[in-house]
Amino acid sequence: MELITSGTKYYLNGMQLYGLKSTPDMGGMREKKEITNLLDTAHRYIAGLYKYDELTFGFYYNSDETNLNASGQVAAAYKTARAIECAGTSVSQKLEFPDGTYFAWSGQVSTKIKSMNPDGVMEFTITSIPDSKLIHSLDVLTE
Repeated sequence: MELITSGTKYYLNGMQLYGLKSTPDMGGMREKKEITNLLDTAHRYIAGLYKYDELTFGFYYNSDETNLNASGQVAAAYKTARAIECAGTSVSQKLEFPDGTYFAWSGQVSTKIKSMNPDGVMEFTITSIPDSKLIHSLDVLTE
């Protein structure tokens, strides 16, 4: 059965952030490496390393601390992300879908408050630059 996106969650350094409104395409592509030699009659290739684009998540800006739930898992997104950005550290991140599947990775983040119009809703983005492989919960891991 098809799912709607309601219930999708983004976690930054173990904390679920409040106000998620959009997500990027998730996953990566392996780079194509040419291995054609002088005896070949056609180009040949092998798969190289995974390459990930930066991941940009859209949020509604909210500074109201009353959004924290009893377990402290829902945090004011901008304040949390900005503190991590200023620290300059790589942190764990996770995007979890309504069916419980997810992508997990680590990386540094940056924040940007979007331009505003009169009577508009404040928005901002969190951009993640992965420094690890994006692991999908459906992946079969072999080490």
